[in-house]
Formats: sequence, C-alpha cells, structure tokens
Amino acid sequence: MDAIKMNTFDTIAIEFDLTRHHVKQIALEELSIDTQNKNKVYWVHSNLKQSEAYAQIVKILKLPEEVMKLCEENNLTNLIDNDNALSLQIKCLASLELNEDKEITLDNLILHLTANYCFTASTTSLPVLFEFFNSCAKSIHYAKTSCFILFLFLEGIINDYARIIFLYEEIAEQLEDLLQTTNENIYKEVAEVKHQTLQIKRYMMAIREVLMRITTRNISVVSEKCRSSLSNLSNHSHLIINDADSIRELLNSLLGQIDNELMQKMSKTMAILTAFASIFLPLTLITGIYGMNFEWMPELHWKYGYFGALGLIFFCALFLIFLFKKKKWM
Repeated sequence: MDAIKMNTFDTIAIEFDLTRHHVKQIALEELSIDTQNKNKVYWVHSNLKQSEAYAQIVKILKLPEEVMKLCEENNLTNLIDNDNALSLQIKCLASLELNEDKEITLDNLILHLTANYCFTASTTSLPVLFEFFNSCAKSIHYAKTSCFILFLFLEGIINDYARIIFLYEEIAEQLEDLLQTTNENIYKEVAEVKHQTLQIKRYMMAIREVLMRITTRNISVVSEKCRSSLSNLSNHSHLIINDADSIRELLNSLLGQIDNELMQKMSKTMAILTAFASIFLPLTLITGIYGMNFEWMPELHWKYGYFGALGLIFFCALFLIFLFKKKKWM
C-alpha cells in the first residue's frame, strides 16, 4: 500500500488493484475509470461542502440524477437499485462520543455502488470514513469485487451503533445505582436516555430493513459472497435492536420506580394535610358557633364561658393530634 493520508475531512479518491492487492491514493485529475477492467475498483468520497470538487466528481463518475438528489436531500434511510448500481442513504453517527446532554449526533452518508467504484458523500466528518480508511488495506486481500467497499461501510456503521448502545447500557446501569443510593429526582435524565435509545433502535431497524432488501433481491453489483456477509450484518443489527429493547425495559422500570416514589411522597403529604385539616375543622366549628351574636345564648353570660370554650378547643386539638399520631397519619 502506498503512503496515503486522509485529512480531518476531505474529498479523496483511492484505487484498489484486486489482483495485486495494491492500494493507492490518486488525484481527482488522474481519476479515470475503465468499465471493462474488473481488476481495479475505486472509492471516491466527496465532501459536499467542497462544491467544486463535488462537481468534478459528478462529471468524472457521471453520477445519475437520483444520486445527486440524495446528496441534496436530508431524508431518512433510503435505497435505490437498478440493473447496474445500488444507491443508499443511511443515517450514521457523526461522533462516537455523547454530548453534554448524553445525546447522539447523526448525519447522512450517501453510498453509490457500481461494478467499478463506490462513491460516498457526506457534509460532516464521519467516524465510519476513518474506520474504512484504516481497514481497507487489510480487506483488499480478500476482495473480489467492489462490493467489499459497501460491506466495510455498513459494518462500520453498525459497529458504531453497537459502541453507542453499549455506552447507553452503562448509563442506564449508573442511573439504576443512583436511584437506589440517592433521593435525587433523575426522571428527566432517565427519560432522555430512553428517548435516545429509541432513536437508535429506529435507525437500526431502518438499516436492518435495507440489509434485508439487499440480501433478498438479485442485485447485479452485489455478489453472492457479499450477500452472505451482509446477511450476517443483518443478524448483528438485530442483536443491537434487542439490546436497545433491553435498555428500554430497564429504563421503563426505573421510570416506574420514580413514579411510585413520587406517588408515595404525595400520599404522605396529602395524609399530613388531611390530618391538619381534620384538626382545625372542629376548632373552626366551635369558634363559629360562639362567634354568633344571638341574645339568648346560655353560655353568653356565663362567667367561665370564654375559658370553657378555649378549653374545649384545646381538648379537641390535642385529642385529634394524639389519635392521628397513634395511627401514624402524622
């Protein structure tokens, strides 16, 4: 393999010699694809923000309109296949690290596969690009067609999701431990992790659907060996979806525990408020009765009437407090 390098995020073209197992980087000006030569295949990646280089690639590769349309749109996972090409638009991770709010960042990757080349395009620097760049030299020894490029990219995308789902599994376990050891309200954190896990599951299900469509159709640019390998990737994506479901069940259990604790605290608070209301109810009744200014009230001219009323109030209050404490309502 010749000494080649990839900038942080740049347009690049690499030539693979399948017979000599040789890899080299070439300039766009030197890129010339001989459709009759099956021994050489190419990977061409376009930074869509570099409009001049993208226009040059479109001209060299003669990209069809549907591929250019995919590059312009920001849709969810999509698949277009015809007699001699396969085009994909896939949501993949733009970073293998979570942001401060424990959220993932995503971006689209466009893949257009023919018998002679695989064209990819994105607007941001994607981890899967560097993963492919670092692994393609080793994989060239086993490559028979250009389909190996598609396989490596899909494998990298799925592996990235597997790494992130493992991070969320660790976060879910940490939240579970935190719930058992502290009274801190972590409902918002648990709900956000659940939302992110469901988002990963949704995109993984879309990728699995794409893999199933590729492996069950007779697409000329996808060899039988590659179809078998993609079928294994479909099984891997299914395992990631199952992991996402397991994490979701754990988070649902945590949310249920938090709701139960909140309901218990609310019930205790309502019991205390009810007890205080019950204490003041008879006191209010007594003061209301003796606050009436009727002329013929037997206790109105009683020498000890005021003290008797106060004594009755204190007696009722102390009796109810004693009763509620005995029943542990306070």
